[in-house]
Amino acid sequence: MPSPIRSCRNDRSRGPALGAAALTLLIGLAGPALAQGNRPVRLLPPPPGTAPAVPDPPAAPAPTPPADESINATPLAPVDPAWVGTLGAPQALPPTMWQGTSRSVVAAALPALGPTTSPVLQDLSRRLLLSNAAAPAGQDPPNQPGLAALRVERLAALGEVEGAIAVIDALPATLRDESMARRRIELAFAKNDGEDACRSVQTNIARYQSVWWDRALIACQALAGDREKAALGISLLHEQKAPADPTFDALVAAVGGRALKLDKLAQPTPMLVSLLAAAKATQPRDPLGEADPASLRAWATNESVPALQRLAAAERAAALGAITPEALGDLYAKASFTPEELGQAIKQGKAPANPRDRALLYQVARSDPATGVRTAALAALLDDARKRGVFIVTARALAPIVLELQPGEELASFAPEAMRALYAASRPDAAAAWLPVADPASAPTLTLLGQLANGGTLAPAFFDTAIAALAERDPHQATLVLAVFAPIIGLDVRPPVAEWGRLADKPHDGVWPSAAVWLDQRQAAAKKRLGETVLMTLLIARSGERLSLEPVVLADAVAGLAAVGLESEARALALEAALAAGI
Repeated sequence: MPSPIRSCRNDRSRGPALGAAALTLLIGLAGPALAQGNRPVRLLPPPPGTAPAVPDPPAAPAPTPPADESINATPLAPVDPAWVGTLGAPQALPPTMWQGTSRSVVAAALPALGPTTSPVLQDLSRRLLLSNAAAPAGQDPPNQPGLAALRVERLAALGEVEGAIAVIDALPATLRDESMARRRIELAFAKNDGEDACRSVQTNIARYQSVWWDRALIACQALAGDREKAALGISLLHEQKAPADPTFDALVAAVGGRALKLDKLAQPTPMLVSLLAAAKATQPRDPLGEADPASLRAWATNESVPALQRLAAAERAAALGAITPEALGDLYAKASFTPEELGQAIKQGKAPANPRDRALLYQVARSDPATGVRTAALAALLDDARKRGVFIVTARALAPIVLELQPGEELASFAPEAMRALYAASRPDAAAAWLPVADPASAPTLTLLGQLANGGTLAPAFFDTAIAALAERDPHQATLVLAVFAPIIGLDVRPPVAEWGRLADKPHDGVWPSAAVWLDQRQAAAKKRLGETVLMTLLIARSGERLSLEPVVLADAVAGLAAVGLESEARALALEAALAAGI
C-alpha cells in the first residue's frame, strides 16, 4: 500500500484515491516536494545535520592475481559477522566461546531466552549476547531470522536497550533489514531519545513502505508539536482504509490536547509509551501492567511523568534488569509525601501493599532521625521483597541506607537482615562487621552465606553443624545448601548421618526444565563448550521469570558454570539462590 502520508500517487491497483480536500491540503503542506515525481513526501522536516539515506557502496572488485604465477593465492574464508560484539574486557566472554557448538543449536535455543528476575542470569545473558566472538559454525536456517537478528531481538526482549542499539550499529549493512531498523527506532524511544528515534524514521522512511512507518512519522510529528500534520496523517490513513489502531489515534489526539480515556495500554511499545507520556491528560496510575522490559523502562525513566505514576513500572523494570536498583531507589526518593503521611507510616507499622507504600517506607528508612524507626522500615521492605521474589534487587536499592548504619548491640535483631542485604549488594566486607552482634543461633547460616560470597573453605564439622541447624528449621533449605555447595566448595559434601531422616524425604512435585536442554547443558559442560554451557544454563536455571530453587537443577547450573571456568559466576548464582530461598 502506498503511503498516503508520503506519496500522492493515485494507483487504483494499490488502494482508493485520496479525497480532493485531503489532496489539496497535502499539496499545500508538501510544497515543492511533489515536483520530485513519485519520491516520498515527508511532512516532518529532517533535523539539522541529518544526512539523506544513501545506498550501500558497490562491492569492491576482486583482487588482481599476483604477477608471479609461481605464487598460489588461496582466498580466505569470509568472516561471519553474526556475533560481532560491543562488550569489552573484563566482562566479555572469550572470542572462542562457540567453538564446537552447532549454529542450529544456538538458533533453536536463543528464542527461549526470556526476561528473568535473577540478577546473575541477567548479567550472564547480557555478557553472552554482547561479547565479540566467532559465530557458531553452520548456516542460518532458510526462511528463518538469522543469528544476528535473533541476538538483537533477544537483547531488546531482555530490556538491554543500549546493548541492542550498539549491536545494530556495529552490524554490517547486509545484516540490517527493515525489522532491525524498526527495532532500533523503538529502542531509541525506550531510552527516551525521541530525537534519535525520529531521525532514524526520517532516514529510513524513503526505503520502506508500510503503515508502521506512516504511524512512526505521525508519532514524530505529534511529539514535535506539529498537530496539524499529525491529524492530517491520521485522516489519510483512515481514508486509505489502513488497519485500525484506535489506541494510537487516541494517543496522537491526546498529545494534541484532546481528552484521553485510557486505563492501560493493551499492547504497549516504547513509541506508544512516549506518546502517552507526552499526552496532555491525566495519566493512569499503572498504564503498562505486565509490559515488556523496554516499554517499562521508557515509562519508568520519563521525567515528564510524575514519580508516583512511574513507580509500578519502575519496580518491574528494575526486577527484570531494564533499570538499575539505584535508579529505583532514586525514584522512590522523588515521590512526594507530606510529613503527616510519613509519620503515619511509622506509627502504623504495616507491611507495604503497593509501590506507593514501598516508596513511603523507603523515605522513612532514608531520613528518619531514629535508628530504630529506620531499621524497622528496612526490615519491612526486605521481608516484602522476599515474598515478592525480588529480594536481590530490593536489597541493592536499600544497600546505601544499610551502609549508613553502625553495627551495635541495640541493632542485634536487625543484624541478620543487614548481612543478607549487604551480601546481596556484593558488600561482604561490610556484612562481616555485623556478625559479632548477630544472634548466635543465626551465626552458622550467616557464615555459610559469607563463604559463598567470599570464597574459601569450611571445616567439615562446621558444615555439618550448619546443615543440621537448617535441616531442623527447613529441610528444603538444607538440601538446597548441599546442592549449591557441592560443586564449588570442594568438600565431600553429603548430609550428616544424623540428618538423613529429615533430608531423605519423599520426592516432590516441581517445575523442571526440558530434558533435552538439561542433558545438553551437562554434555556441553563436560566438553568445555563455554558459550553453549552458559546458554543452556540460562535456560535450565529458571522457573518462569524467577531463578529455580529446585536443588537438583541448581546443582547442575552451578556445576556447569564452574566446569567452564566461571567460578565467580557459579558462586554468585549459589549465593543468590540461598538468599532467594530465605537462608
